Amino acid sequence: MSEKDRKPIADFLEMVDTAYHSFDRDVGHLETILEKSSQELYEANRRLRDDVMTVSQQLTNVAANIKDVIFEMDTSGKWTYLNPAWEVVMGCSVSQSLGTPYHLCFTNSDGVPMGDFLEVNTIGLGECSRRVEITSAQGKRKWIALSLKPLLSEEGNVLGYIGTLSDITQLKKTELAMMRAHRTATKANKAKDDFLSMMSHEIRTPLNAVIGISNLLLLENPKADQMENLDALRYSSEHLLSLVNDILDFNKIASGSMKLDAHVFDLRGLLEKLERIFQPNAKEKQIALRVTIDPELPHLIVGDSSGISQVLTNLLGNALKFTEVGEVSLRVKVLKVTASNCRLSFAVEDTGIGIPKKRLETIFNPFEQADSSIGREYGGSGLGLAICQQLLQLMDSYLEVVSTEGRGTTFSFVLNLGTTRETAPVNVIPKVSAFTEEEDFPLKGVRILVAEDNRVNTMVIEKFLKKWQADYDLVENGKIATEKAASQRYDLILMDLHMPVMDGFEAAKTIRESELSKNKSVPIYALSASTGVYTDKNIKDFGMGGLIPKPFDPGRLLQQLVQIVKESLADHYLKL
Repeated sequence: MSEKDRKPIADFLEMVDTAYHSFDRDVGHLETILEKSSQELYEANRRLRDDVMTVSQQLTNVAANIKDVIFEMDTSGKWTYLNPAWEVVMGCSVSQSLGTPYHLCFTNSDGVPMGDFLEVNTIGLGECSRRVEITSAQGKRKWIALSLKPLLSEEGNVLGYIGTLSDITQLKKTELAMMRAHRTATKANKAKDDFLSMMSHEIRTPLNAVIGISNLLLLENPKADQMENLDALRYSSEHLLSLVNDILDFNKIASGSMKLDAHVFDLRGLLEKLERIFQPNAKEKQIALRVTIDPELPHLIVGDSSGISQVLTNLLGNALKFTEVGEVSLRVKVLKVTASNCRLSFAVEDTGIGIPKKRLETIFNPFEQADSSIGREYGGSGLGLAICQQLLQLMDSYLEVVSTEGRGTTFSFVLNLGTTRETAPVNVIPKVSAFTEEEDFPLKGVRILVAEDNRVNTMVIEKFLKKWQADYDLVENGKIATEKAASQRYDLILMDLHMPVMDGFEAAKTIRESELSKNKSVPIYALSASTGVYTDKNIKDFGMGGLIPKPFDPGRLLQQLVQIVKESLADHYLKL
């Protein structure tokens, strides 16, 4: 072979050799990379395995130390997993329980399995929870709470269930104890209310006779020396009545039965009425009484007029009681007013004896007075301010006091009330003399049925009804009242609550429900010395319109009766 021919072959072989060595180097490099990657992969895998083991151990530790049972069950309700708490709560071995239908592990007091109370086949895709009382393996009665939810595949099929089981025995015992305590407290409150109602009735009934007869005698032009005795008699009886009322009001608020009654009313008219009521007391003590009303005060207000009146009456009464020289003032100021709301400031100021600084913090506590000597000198139960404060708290407000001993006291509070563009209802009653308050005999011709068993109280109410020229019937028990109501129609029925044969509650119910009654829609009001939480509730439940408490003020009673009959006639004519 010539040199010329060998040259291409040599070049080719050299190229092949170069390529081989290059490939060999690449293979070596690749082997190095693969070995390194394999080592890294091994380390990563080892770390992952360690992490999995760590997490698994942590989860195992958590599951082992959780007091509640964590479980899994298959679609047939057999246990597939139970954490160690199962043995503590149920007293059964985990290994023996796995694979067992869950309901076989829960027995009733007779040791009989309770059945499929979880209804696992009807749970569907929703969650389920139950509270049941069971017997443990040791024979102990326990309350348990179970909750579970389905485990779903990507397609939404139920693969099984997961859930928790808790021992709520102690919680249930607490709940039962609280229920028993609540029943006991309710029973005690009712007993207290019944006692107060009974005592109220027993005290108010003779008081009604004393006050009523005193008022009657004062209207019969007594002699000057008799007038002094009658005034003392009336003052003493009314003072005793105020003490009874304070105790009953405080009990009603403390028991939580005092409810606000928001309605439309004329606040300016209420304030002017209070001024008229207290003006004679102020003149008698020769002190000035001033009521200042902001001219921006809306005509009609939405709120609890009774609560507001009670607070202001108490504050004005106290101010006049503790003021001997100077003046008492009531100021009402508009702080803000909109189309639907108004914010009002009320302040009652006097120039009386004042309150010692050290007593200001306790003055709103029940049965507290500024000084023990005050009770002896001025009287009172020490409940008035406590009642005012609690009434205002029901209205989302509170009573504040600023006082200087020997110079006077100011009580103030702020109320957020509603406003309305409504107008006062138009009186559609035909103008008849029987219902015109301005006339001398506003009840003339009004037919009234009175059921009252106490002879003295019957005498008192009869004298006033006769004086007002009402057309009335008096009966001594509820049964006779129902018979009267079945034979003739009345404009108003007044019912004492505690009577022999048939009480006022049953009589009112019978009149409302009897097919023979001619007075199904006629207003029936309790005229009774009984008051209390349950009395108020029963009055409504038995179809009565409300309670007119005894003893009654004759002037106030007349106004109430006229107003009740007016409203009844208004409803009657509106329905025609």
